[in-house]
Amino acid sequence: MRAFLTYALYRFVGGVTGPLPPRAGYWLARRAGALLYRFSPRLRGVLAHNLRHVLGPNADEAQVQDLTRQVCVNIAKGHYDLFRVNRLTTEQIRELVQVEGMSYLTKALERGQGAVVVTAHLGNVDVVGQVPLVYGIPISGAAMHVQPERLFRYTLRLRQSHGLRLLPSDGPMLGLFRALKRGEIIALPCDRVTGDSTRPVEFFGSPARLPDGPVRVALRTGAPLIPAFVLRRPDDTFVIQVEPPLELRRTGDVEADVADGMEKVVRSMEHHIAQRPEQWLVAAPVWPMDEAA
Repeated sequence: MRAFLTYALYRFVGGVTGPLPPRAGYWLARRAGALLYRFSPRLRGVLAHNLRHVLGPNADEAQVQDLTRQVCVNIAKGHYDLFRVNRLTTEQIRELVQVEGMSYLTKALERGQGAVVVTAHLGNVDVVGQVPLVYGIPISGAAMHVQPERLFRYTLRLRQSHGLRLLPSDGPMLGLFRALKRGEIIALPCDRVTGDSTRPVEFFGSPARLPDGPVRVALRTGAPLIPAFVLRRPDDTFVIQVEPPLELRRTGDVEADVADGMEKVVRSMEHHIAQRPEQWLVAAPVWPMDEAA
């Protein structure tokens, strides 16, 4: 019954808010985010736990709670973006999203090996994920296989409405390798565990386990590994910041090369998350939480 109610709630909210113009949709999202912060203690606790690691051991608790409240608002805004993405035209997507460093991506694709874009859950996923398609570049990625299944299928239909291809993160990834062989982009987040391939790393000065799949795929295929991160602007447009390809070490010692590549990925993620922690939308503990928490 709970699974059905979750699915029904998403369908109802999506049906009501998706057609709304941005002024009304974001107005509702801001209020929904405030309610989410107030009435979801478990979510609030997880978000605050993650933010304390980003801000460091001397973080002021008032600042932590203020940022947690902002994250809740941005999560609600992200849901509004999801519910309306299938209604956006190609031109509207182009107007909503500015791309900085696009030349790094186009130059990398000229090699004919595709590109592995490594990113984090920053700013926005659903609208911004359509942007390469707007410029004629096919893109594939992995999506967390949430439950209930009907909810996963519903959100998948919305996210794939413009041609983005998404594979369940707990399933075979052969489609991603095929996309690279076709010279396409695959985009993979690296800031939370979504599958089995993980590695212990130092993330914001504390031990965590993060997925090493993007590094392994790049090393295995020879495709360039390109960091790219999204920021939401105050007017709820977006900017994608594409960085130069990371220089991956290929010594023949696969595990050492993966570890070195992960170090580079983690440092890049830390830089961008620290700039806008209120836009880091990871609603699961990245670092272990004690039993009381």
